[in-house]
Amino acid sequence: MRTSWIHTAAVVAMVLGASCGSDPAAQQSDTSDTSVTNDTELSDIAADAQGDAAAAACPDPLAPAPDAPDASQTRFALALFHFNLQYVIGGLEYVDDAGVTQYLAGQADVAAGWDNDRVEDWIITETFEPILDVYARHPSWRVDLELQAYMVEVMAARHPGVLAKLQALAWSGQAELVSFHWADQLFLAFPAEDLERSVARTREVFAEHCLPLSGVVFNQEGQAGEGRQRFLVDHGYTVGVFPKNLWRYVQGDDVRWPYYASEGATLIVGPGGVDPASGVEVAWTFFDDGELRATANWVNPYVAPLGGADADRIAEYEAAVAAHEAAGWKITSVSDFVRQLEAQGIEKRPAPPLLDGTWQAPSTDSIHRWLGGRNEVFIGEDEDNPLRTGNARARALAAAAQVMLDAAEDAGVATAVDARAMAAIWEDLWRAEVSDGSGVNPWAGEIVYCGRKNAAVTEASAALRATLATALGLAGAYVVDLSRRTVTAGAAPVAPSWQAAPVPEGVTVDADAREVTTTAVAAGPVTRVTVAIGAAAGCPVDTPECDAREVRVGFARADRVIAYSPGLIEDEVRSYPEEGFSFLEGQAFLPLANGLIGLGEGRWLVKHTRSCHIAARVATGDPEVAFIDRTIHEERAASWVFDLVSGTAEEALSWANAVNIAPTLAFDAAGGATFVDPQPAR
Repeated sequence: MRTSWIHTAAVVAMVLGASCGSDPAAQQSDTSDTSVTNDTELSDIAADAQGDAAAAACPDPLAPAPDAPDASQTRFALALFHFNLQYVIGGLEYVDDAGVTQYLAGQADVAAGWDNDRVEDWIITETFEPILDVYARHPSWRVDLELQAYMVEVMAARHPGVLAKLQALAWSGQAELVSFHWADQLFLAFPAEDLERSVARTREVFAEHCLPLSGVVFNQEGQAGEGRQRFLVDHGYTVGVFPKNLWRYVQGDDVRWPYYASEGATLIVGPGGVDPASGVEVAWTFFDDGELRATANWVNPYVAPLGGADADRIAEYEAAVAAHEAAGWKITSVSDFVRQLEAQGIEKRPAPPLLDGTWQAPSTDSIHRWLGGRNEVFIGEDEDNPLRTGNARARALAAAAQVMLDAAEDAGVATAVDARAMAAIWEDLWRAEVSDGSGVNPWAGEIVYCGRKNAAVTEASAALRATLATALGLAGAYVVDLSRRTVTAGAAPVAPSWQAAPVPEGVTVDADAREVTTTAVAAGPVTRVTVAIGAAAGCPVDTPECDAREVRVGFARADRVIAYSPGLIEDEVRSYPEEGFSFLEGQAFLPLANGLIGLGEGRWLVKHTRSCHIAARVATGDPEVAFIDRTIHEERAASWVFDLVSGTAEEALSWANAVNIAPTLAFDAAGGATFVDPQPAR
């Protein structure tokens, strides 16, 4: 059994290594990031457990003064450690619906007892603390440490000594703390409200634990794009780190400038060097999953039982950084690097157009691996669409509860218990949206965990809405409008008058060994297309002749313009000609949180994220926008819904947001929910 486990571990390490886009020059392991989370309510526990030793009064000022500018310094060595406490969300074991405990790779003799908390503890003590110790030994070195706020709460509750080390490094100015979400959410795929609330909670957690939060943003799976950049500006951050591989994926492999202006803030690309014409040199001693630096090369949280911190690996890294320092490189932070560039008067060039994606493009097809792309190791366990459409439904129901809570607070009838219940619902939603429910290599335990969180959010939201309905005097049916943020008594608004219509030209479906029925209805300028996909009938998986796990739905494009709403941008459509990009692989996959993408000539497509949350593929030379799900189980049927909207960009945007971002929900007297279609604009 141990031999089998080691074989599995080697395969996992190999595949993860193939999917991460670290800079070889920085001697990094190429390993993609995966994620996991805990059910435990940690906020109150953390505050109590921190105690006098770890909860000393915050220093004044909390953030240390920056280094003075030094025009003679032209060599900068940076390091960004991305830590994800939710790397294997739920742990290496779980109890299935039949009450039987299941283990990663079936290896009960090794994985038994490695539940969510034990894996989290391993990450903190075996991978995070050793890196803190490295920098504590070298007070002149600076580093960027990225972690979710949830990890701070876990340290406060279970590892106050490690938290104290982090506080000391942060207070001294050595550790620049980077945090952009409470949990490691796939935020580009969901409404901005989810991340807004997550960022707000992150700020609270850092303040509660006397940790200075920097203005730098890097985040789970390196998610980036123009919306991420605009969002960080709107929420008080100042510098976005854009991953090198995503840059190459959409803008080719040109030599990069030290920094760019983007959405009113600064953007830097990492890892890798910069154009020597800038007059500065940049090296990255590390830019990767932090869990991989202190352990032996093949050990990561999926195989935590097989090893921990490795003294040789730690010494190797320490020596490499020391060598840079000896050679005249300033071992510094991202913020200090940017300040030095500005002080030296180095031009900040405008960033080119950038599309949404993740840091390991092209090996993950950017975000497609999380929204329809196939798992590489645990083949057959993943099924992206049910999980992510479940996220979309659960979050709408949670948002409705929030609107009702706001109304109850305004009316003076809400209680502190209601507010705490709502806060717990948001935390469970952020856990459900964690990237590792889909992605590179989620194992069954992670997928089950996130699916159960969807169910928990749905159930808890219903209970809270029932309580709030009583408090608000809503005895029967009522309607919650997420756009206007109103609650009104009475039946659902009148729905559009849908009439049977022919399926528009240019709709194609490829689904091996499945019966597919495509139908359409129309109301004014909107034609709704439903693609009903039957279960497969006797087709072997992954053969050259037939692959029952792949379904492709395409819509004809009339131009070569990419027009869409980037993730976190819900108030505009951005349009770029394809020739503005140098696609590394001739394609890009876009998450489409509001479902909207242009087809040209005044035609727009809106996927319903509650039925089809698959990434949209646009490719040079391909006459279609395609939605490709390579994870649909052979036994499962599906029904995907799309709206074709004729009109202006503003009209299409309004429709998309009313369908996917802020829908109207009608609740009956028993609490049952119906999503109400908006009325066409004309």
